[in-house]
Amino acid sequence: MKKIGIVSEYFYPHLGGITEHVYFYSKELVKRGYEVVLLTGYEGETIDVAIPEGMRIVRLGKSVPFYMNNSFAKVTLGWNLGKKVRQVLAEEKFDLLHIHSPLFMTLPLLFLKYSDTVTVGTLHTYFDSVGPRFFFRLFQKFIQRFFDKMDGVIAVSEACKKALAPYLKGDFAYIPNGVDTEWFANPKGKIEKFDDETPKVMFLGRMDPRNGLESLLDAFPAVVERLPAAKLIVVGDGPMLPLYQEKAGALNGRNVFFEGQINGNRPEYFASCDVFCYPAKIAAFSVTLLEAMAAGKPVVGTDNLGFRQAIENGKNGLLVPPEDSGQLAKALLHLLEDRESAARIAKNGQDWVQEISWARVTDRILDFYDQVYRRERGLPWK
Repeated sequence: MKKIGIVSEYFYPHLGGITEHVYFYSKELVKRGYEVVLLTGYEGETIDVAIPEGMRIVRLGKSVPFYMNNSFAKVTLGWNLGKKVRQVLAEEKFDLLHIHSPLFMTLPLLFLKYSDTVTVGTLHTYFDSVGPRFFFRLFQKFIQRFFDKMDGVIAVSEACKKALAPYLKGDFAYIPNGVDTEWFANPKGKIEKFDDETPKVMFLGRMDPRNGLESLLDAFPAVVERLPAAKLIVVGDGPMLPLYQEKAGALNGRNVFFEGQINGNRPEYFASCDVFCYPAKIAAFSVTLLEAMAAGKPVVGTDNLGFRQAIENGKNGLLVPPEDSGQLAKALLHLLEDRESAARIAKNGQDWVQEISWARVTDRILDFYDQVYRRERGLPWK
């Protein structure tokens, strides 16, 4: 049995695309007989997901939030982290180390620095703001040295490659995020308080500025004006939640419902809505859009580089300009009122995500491991 170490600053109870990627990929690896050790920080909260037999979690240091790239990121802090990383590597003797967001602090860089085995990295981040561009330009030589330590590099989208390519010399393999198509397509039912015939839109994401909830709250009064019984189900949590609740104004509790953080019953929440909306300003490649498609829901996103890889406008979803609440309201009303069009888009989306089920994406990642392993060790991985 081969042992894979997976390094990520992000894991439950923190919700987000990298957490979902790491968890569902690890589950698929365990199904195939691999031993998986997840290496992450400690947030001091309980995990409300089942950890499969064959997967262990090793937590080092304390995970703390900080603000970067219009989002709340995570970084692990603690005494002697480098020593602890070296100790874990010596004790576990991984056959392969897979590091997520390998060029960012803290655990990814430390494990990359001290790795003594074949090492693969997956890039998840897209940026177009001045801060990250300045950082990569300023520390380009330093970051390139870490990039060169990886034996293989995966990017989850062309957007990731585009963001980093101007600063780094090397090859990127494109392998997208996956989705658990079976789980999202088979909910146990609907959320009871939303199990009615009123038109419902759902947002699911962290309360980060980049995720576009402000634009959706700006757009929704126009939806309510046409459809007075319409409901907006907002799922997610974060430091900006009170600001968004205040922005909802008189609609809060009447037409807009803030549900907080949820996880295990996401299929039931998707089943309770008619349209899923994720109007992010920038994105690498949205996992929540894939989940909504797998659940058989029509989706509305914003016309950004990452979402264009998931949505063909008018076919498996609708794209609107970022921060354009007027166009966003029109798109939502179109799908809420034209059920035939909504059903067609939902069907196309559900068909499309079958190509990136976690079973298929895992096949591609393991094939990539095999290429890297043969090149570095002269041996097959499988």
